[in-house]
Amino acid sequence: MNSPSTTAAGSRLAMFLLGATLALGFTLSAYILSHAVVRMRHENTIKVKGIAETTIESDSARWKAMYTVRNPVLAQGYAELEANQKIVQDFLKEAQVPNEECTYSSVTMRIENKRDPHGMVTNEIDSYILTQTVEIESKEVQRVDQISKTITRLIKQGIEIESFPPQYISLSVEKIKLDLLAKATQNAYERATTLAQNSKGKVGALSSASQGVFQITPVDSTQVTDYGSYDTTTIKKNVKGVVTLEFQIEK
Repeated sequence: MNSPSTTAAGSRLAMFLLGATLALGFTLSAYILSHAVVRMRHENTIKVKGIAETTIESDSARWKAMYTVRNPVLAQGYAELEANQKIVQDFLKEAQVPNEECTYSSVTMRIENKRDPHGMVTNEIDSYILTQTVEIESKEVQRVDQISKTITRLIKQGIEIESFPPQYISLSVEKIKLDLLAKATQNAYERATTLAQNSKGKVGALSSASQGVFQITPVDSTQVTDYGSYDTTTIKKNVKGVVTLEFQIEK
């Protein structure tokens, strides 16, 4: 037969277990309820992407060419380079490029040494290599494009000249981005409205908004990057903007 002290201890243990069970039950209920509210809140929002794009033409161009002279006598090489610069200047003048749009770099020089019959470099100078560049920055985009393609005709006159690819940019690209941002936002709202109506709801307050990267690519390009792009190789470009909006949905 159990003693009174043993019975009392058992009662206390039972009461403790009952209390712990009730506490755990309340905790689980609160956890489930809170997650149900979160889930309910989540289900009462809608997240959509808005897209807007347009085609633009570059309104500014940058282009550079480099001409080179090789001569075993430094003074003669420099004189030859000056003569070549005059020929380049005349070519650009004939192409109606204003002097203020042209920038000529300082002359750079390096030495090329002779090699022995075994192909080893010696200390004897073979020639001095002198180079100079001319750079044009102009709003006459088509003119710059044409010059970049025709100036290498000077090779026929004995000039060693290299024409680099022009860079075409838009000076008003920031305004274009703002316009696209507004249109992409409107597009996102229209998408959200369509989706909400199909689920017997309507678009409520805006919960969050984020701007995606802008893609400036050649026309008809399928290039897409996570960090955006800015094509400078073509005059005509396609600009695309993306936004992500999250709205409350009202029943």
